[in-house]
Amino acid sequence: MHTTPRRPLLLVGAGIREYHAHSLLQITAAHPLVLVDGAVPPWARPYLAGEVIVDLSDPGEVSAAVGEFTSDHPVSGLVSYQPRHARLAAHLAQHLGLPGNSPSAVATCQAPVRARRVLREADVPSVQLHAVDDIHSALTAAHTLRFPVSLRAPAADADPVRADCDSEVRSAYQSLARGTPSEPFAATMTIEEFGLAGPEVGVEAVVVSPDEVRTVAVTRKTLCPEHARSPVGYSVDAHDDLLQDAALTRVVAQATAALGLTAGVVHADVRLTSRGPFILQVGASPADDLIPLLVARARGISLARTAAALATGDTPDLAPTREQAAAIRFLYPDASGRLVRLKAPEMFTVQPGLDRFAWTQRPGNAVLGPPRSGREDRLAHWVVTGEDTAECTSRLALISEQVTARVSKPTSSPVGAH
Repeated sequence: MHTTPRRPLLLVGAGIREYHAHSLLQITAAHPLVLVDGAVPPWARPYLAGEVIVDLSDPGEVSAAVGEFTSDHPVSGLVSYQPRHARLAAHLAQHLGLPGNSPSAVATCQAPVRARRVLREADVPSVQLHAVDDIHSALTAAHTLRFPVSLRAPAADADPVRADCDSEVRSAYQSLARGTPSEPFAATMTIEEFGLAGPEVGVEAVVVSPDEVRTVAVTRKTLCPEHARSPVGYSVDAHDDLLQDAALTRVVAQATAALGLTAGVVHADVRLTSRGPFILQVGASPADDLIPLLVARARGISLARTAAALATGDTPDLAPTREQAAAIRFLYPDASGRLVRLKAPEMFTVQPGLDRFAWTQRPGNAVLGPPRSGREDRLAHWVVTGEDTAECTSRLALISEQVTARVSKPTSSPVGAH
């Protein structure tokens, strides 16, 4: 029997194998995939139905290249699972007349000051924030807001850095400025109030339609500010009580509506305070840092495949098929210098609950040690599963005890920024 081949789905940016292969494979299991990227990574090539090679830093060139491809090859939709490409993907989808959030809504999410203004005008509880473009304005904002404060780099998925005094503001600003990537759509650095006490959690949600927002997972961060600028780990538990928290679900839905998001996977950072949940930031794409893998392992819900379904105009299946926990731990260097040695047991396969282990640096690479270590300095990561978060924490620690890294400290001056 002859069947009509399915139209392919366009993917903007393959990403890095260690962080993004899971999402790509989830999508290719349901859709023929054509990659739009500056080059095709060797690890992704076997899973692709085609490619559009173009520099993603030039939106005009990307639009022209994608337009030329689709004139001869009809596609079913366009998606990206990387926060850094969310706005470009929205522009392309609109240009092609495909389903997706409006570019203006995504742009608002990526502009923290504008997003916070929109949320406040809509009476959505959110933390006060100022835009700063130099150390002087950062100090002025910090005194206006009153210590402690948090500084956040322009990248849409950047983690905040806490500062409790003027010297810490200067240090945090200089550190974040050095690590700020040069990307299109970059925004100004921001500084926000930290006075609302309470833990910060991530909410993985799906905007099925403007009137239906579903919370599918809650991500807990593991922080170690004295060791790294970025989280040292995350965990997702299918039994997390916050999944049933009506106030948390309601504030995320209110935020997505106020920001104009109409369909797609979103990640919201929320602070839980004595006055209720307060929105910190909403990202118009799946979270990074392998959080989609944790959600898949804990609840059996694929965020990447969900994003792909919505990008083609389909209704995603959000029924959970697992009830366990999953967690990830990142290994950071203990000093600045050059990596001399990385070592892990050969028999990792017998470790209980170990889902995966990956090195993300090589001997000879320069890295920054605490407290300036960031995502780019991570040496390795490992993912475990278990019955609950406590079991995952124990299993993460077991792996940590068996992994070693040695850094050769510089004899004169510390290693510079990346």
